[in-house]
Amino acid sequence: MKDQTDPTVAKAAGTQANARSSGDLHLVGTMHGPSTGRALLRHDGKVHVLEVGETLGGATVTAVGEGVVTLDRRGRTERLHLPSS
Repeated sequence: MKDQTDPTVAKAAGTQANARSSGDLHLVGTMHGPSTGRALLRHDGKVHVLEVGETLGGATVTAVGEGVVTLDRRGRTERLHLPSS
């Protein structure tokens, strides 16, 4: 299994056809370190790495878990899950 922090994992994830989406945002991966989680979200053809509190495409990341990210979009909570493998 490859390290989830490996940049090649992020690049490969950005091309996944079955990535879960919320409007114009697509969850392609999650990464976890000792103090924080990060979500890999595809937006406008690029993969962005976001932490809790950061905003992309009008949605703010409120939580990152194993294979799931929670977003707030104009007061509405949205959850994106990675597809089961």
